[in-house]
Amino acid sequence: MEDEELPQEYGTVLTADDVQRRVADWLDRLRKLYVQISPWAMEHGWQVSELGTVPMHEELMQKFDVAQAQQPTLRLDKSDGKYVFFKPKALWVIGANGRVDLYTQKGTFIVVDLAGRFEDPIWTVYGISERRKGVPFTADLLSEIA
Repeated sequence: MEDEELPQEYGTVLTADDVQRRVADWLDRLRKLYVQISPWAMEHGWQVSELGTVPMHEELMQKFDVAQAQQPTLRLDKSDGKYVFFKPKALWVIGANGRVDLYTQKGTFIVVDLAGRFEDPIWTVYGISERRKGVPFTADLLSEIA
């Protein structure tokens, strides 16, 4: 990266360790989100399945030679055919601290973490009933959007 300006995040020069730490934090936040959802879903008659992973090798990871990671996915199914599928999209997104795409029979929604780096997540859902403002994510919200 000689003669090339290093990417900056909030005024600090990034290192490979910084990028790796952000990736680890993102994967941890995803797992905690799924742990929050799963008991609620089972109590409300949903079958919970971790269907595997989605590869993660974003631009900053490539730039700093950080190894590809595997992002967990989560799928909820009901006997009546309803489903909810959580598929991580990206950690580095404008205006958020990570994005997960949420697919249901009613449509596709975007779930973003509006918290700052290394803070407790503030999961927020966009795309519900054409609202322009996000709605705080709660497990009960799944009943409305599924």
